[in-house]
Amino acid sequence: MKKLFLVPFLLVLLLCFTGCEETAGETEPQTIGWQESVPRAEAVKFAGAGEYIRVDGYQFSVMKEYLKEAEEAEGLIGEELPRVQAELLFYLPEGATLEYSYHFCDIRTSEPAYVKADENWLRVSGEVTDQFLALSRYPGASGQIDEKDKAFLKDHGWTPFFHINTLRVPLPETLIHAPGEFPVALYWAYNNRLNQDIGMDLAPHLGEKVEVNLYKIAEHLPDFMHPRKGAGRAVVVRHEGEIIGAWLDAGRHDAFACSLKGNSREEITGKPWEAWVGEIIDPDNPVERELAELSPEEVIAEYYHAVDRGDHARAYACSSRNQLRSVLFSNMDNRYLYNEDFDQMGLANYTAAELLEVELQYIDEQTPDSIAEKRQYRVTVDLDVKEQITHGSGPQTRFVNMVRETPETGWRIDGTGTGP
Repeated sequence: MKKLFLVPFLLVLLLCFTGCEETAGETEPQTIGWQESVPRAEAVKFAGAGEYIRVDGYQFSVMKEYLKEAEEAEGLIGEELPRVQAELLFYLPEGATLEYSYHFCDIRTSEPAYVKADENWLRVSGEVTDQFLALSRYPGASGQIDEKDKAFLKDHGWTPFFHINTLRVPLPETLIHAPGEFPVALYWAYNNRLNQDIGMDLAPHLGEKVEVNLYKIAEHLPDFMHPRKGAGRAVVVRHEGEIIGAWLDAGRHDAFACSLKGNSREEITGKPWEAWVGEIIDPDNPVERELAELSPEEVIAEYYHAVDRGDHARAYACSSRNQLRSVLFSNMDNRYLYNEDFDQMGLANYTAAELLEVELQYIDEQTPDSIAEKRQYRVTVDLDVKEQITHGSGPQTRFVNMVRETPETGWRIDGTGTGP
């Protein structure tokens, strides 16, 4: 009796098992091509080079448009593939998945990537690699995009990929930068020139608080921004709910980029940096006039004397606006527009500075993209520091670059390094 009972039990078990196999088989990926799998996919996972990034929702809908445009890379051989290999895992309906080998260049990420699909190699736009990596570099990125901002940017040919941050900031009272001040006016003056390229102007709102929405864009910046084409962010400025300004930037370490028309400041103004920067300087400012009378050697001496007595504003005044431009963005947190203070210059770490020697190294020739006179000096200075960070106390050798940025402002320090 026990044996007869086991037979139907085993038969039922076998039928159940067979039925489960058939159900599971329906969710297995079918043999479908790239052009069919991409539209069907509900999400994608990028795994490689230490990154594991899953993309779905709005961001994946943006990315799909690039993936669908992949083209066959004829004649491609293995030696020509970018050196980094990752995997793309597409999640299809009902739990099915498809996996593809993805090759990209980790040094020049904006270059095309390559996918092995349908027994062929496909060339994928470099935007895709930058989109994946941007999601890893901006933790907390949100697909919640303000619809008005989205429509505004799309009207100008740009797609917000994700929302980075919303900031509430005061505009400066003026777009003239005074010597010794943190260069907030420089930031807004520069970008307002980009803003004016699309017919907008921040000038009527100077001194007022504005709201800034910061977005990562899906597209690459124009070619002149190479090798930072993939770093593009859109800055949308609002006042009382109305858009009063917008432009593109490139985040750290030098955010200045282009207008929404893709034009650089140089193209918009027709002026190189040194010719334009005079627009934001008041040559009649007493400190400007005083420093303009000094020789390069005297400006270097004035700088270190100011450091020695703790007069940091005076030391900052000895810097060119081009150097202050780097202070705005050096090591900047990419959730923001610019740094908020002079901490990057590290002057607070010095308790004393004695200038020992200044020796001219060479004089630069003027070039078409720079009309300014430039010189470099080998400087020996005895420094006392509170904390040993990059160097200790004692005599130091520095190579100081000097620039005559505008005729009205005279010579200023354009950069300091430990080597020529």
